[in-house]
Amino acid sequence: MNHSPRVHILDENTANKIAAGEVVERPASIVKELVENSLDAASRNIEIEIAAGGIEYIRVTDDGFGMSRQDAELAVLRHATSKISSAEDLQDIQSLGFRGEALPSIAAVAELSLTTRRPEQNFATCLKINGGVVMDIFETGAGLGTTVTVSNLFFNTPARRKFLKTPQGESSHIHDIVAKLALSHPAVSFKLVHNQKLVLATPGNEQLIDTLTALYGQKATPDLLPLNYTVDGISITGYVSKPTLLKSSRQWQTFIVNGRVVNSRMISKALDNAYHSLLPKSGYPLSVVFVSIPADIVDVNVHPQKSEVKFSDEQKIFRAVYKSIIAVLEEPQSLDQIATPAPVLWPQKPQQPTLWNERTPSFEPKFEPKPLQTPGSFISAMESVQKDDVFRMDPRIASPSKPTVSLHPLGQIAACYIVAQGADGLYLIDQHAAHERILYDRFSHHSKEIPSQQLLIPLYLEFDQQEIDLILQYQEPFRDLGFILDPVGPLTLRLLEIPADLPTAEAEAVVRETLTFIQNTTQPTAQGLRHACLQTASCRAAIKAGETLNMRQIQALMEELCAANLPYTCPHGRPAVIRFTENDLAKLFKRT
Repeated sequence: MNHSPRVHILDENTANKIAAGEVVERPASIVKELVENSLDAASRNIEIEIAAGGIEYIRVTDDGFGMSRQDAELAVLRHATSKISSAEDLQDIQSLGFRGEALPSIAAVAELSLTTRRPEQNFATCLKINGGVVMDIFETGAGLGTTVTVSNLFFNTPARRKFLKTPQGESSHIHDIVAKLALSHPAVSFKLVHNQKLVLATPGNEQLIDTLTALYGQKATPDLLPLNYTVDGISITGYVSKPTLLKSSRQWQTFIVNGRVVNSRMISKALDNAYHSLLPKSGYPLSVVFVSIPADIVDVNVHPQKSEVKFSDEQKIFRAVYKSIIAVLEEPQSLDQIATPAPVLWPQKPQQPTLWNERTPSFEPKFEPKPLQTPGSFISAMESVQKDDVFRMDPRIASPSKPTVSLHPLGQIAACYIVAQGADGLYLIDQHAAHERILYDRFSHHSKEIPSQQLLIPLYLEFDQQEIDLILQYQEPFRDLGFILDPVGPLTLRLLEIPADLPTAEAEAVVRETLTFIQNTTQPTAQGLRHACLQTASCRAAIKAGETLNMRQIQALMEELCAANLPYTCPHGRPAVIRFTENDLAKLFKRT
């Protein structure tokens, strides 16, 4: 009995689209591949222009050595490359690109135009490709180098297109890729233009510190420490930040192996270990780490997008990176910085408790509950909790209903926990979590704009261009949250007003952490942004563990906590109040 074969050879068009999926994940993947080709062509000036986050339009222009017509026609075929000629060459790869997949993979899922000219040619060659099909080849006038234009990405694979982020989200990925490529090649001048606006520019003067300054601003430069370490043929160079200059995510850490930007858990771990005990819980040092090693002990052909590498002796590389960073952190000029590490990108919080500041009458004890159930309040989600659900999660966590008993403060333990007596038992209160809840409810009480206070002396905050764009895009939500920010320079914003209950010393922290939330959220809603900001603001403004309180302050805290809608947890869901009933105490002492 004859059966039709179930295994068959895919047609070339389908195979090309599948292959494109390994290389072209999003617009940033295209930018990375095209810029790496420009770098391999010995370009000194590279300009990237994008529209709608690169979804609709990408153009990469360089002044490299260009291609002849014959080479241009071959370059758009699969597995065609000028970088290697045999399998043996994979053991000693010096170029960034070598697979011969970039141009054909991009052309398979977009409309692509390639214009290129070598110095000895009078005219340039132009190729037009639509969905992998060459539509036209002709001669034209153009400058030296190569320009590749990609438009209408994923027009023939709509399933892939719908998984893309918003234009702003995609442009953020492109900005990150270009910034890292610029750091890896400080001798090359980079320009990134988004929607006809210049958002990134580096000098290309071979000075890495100048590239860092162009990307991260003048404020960061004094807090950078140079790396210069060599052992057993391994060279570690670059810069790492002092423990006083920290960022809120690993996005600011760039690792470069033999000129190639890579992701490496091993190098990241070496960095973390070197800073061990020098950093707060939330914070990452800014770093640009160059690792130069013999090409035959690293395999760059382990990832379709060439973003990961494999070392023949990872422990050897780990030790070299670790020791290079330890050496610079232990230099005498940085000891004063290491001794008193500061929080992430913001000034130290004053040790004096701010809850009962005499010039802020709103912090006086309140004996009447405040009506906080306003439309849009973020704390209404738990309203349905019933009294008989009190002990289902933990028999000692206090009731979700508001305490109706008066609490008599007994004292403070470890400058962190408050001990109080009530008619129905013994209460332990986490002073930070409790104050966090009070402030969060106070902020949430305002359904639209949160009251702000004008700063006597404005704060001048430096950001990179990507952050500036995001803040300006969300300027209205920031205004509703009590933050008034105005641009006063290419990479500088002036903070004029902040929420009324927020200490000035914490204002920058709240702005930056809210910005991090925007960057890490696919499509941040106004409600989500508000919730994230209020969480951060209440946490930053709240009294901290380690702050000694007097009895009047403790009593004021308890009174305001009893007036809160959900006094039993902080805005992050951590318990703020734990109650021990008489039966609980009896069980603990084995009296039952």
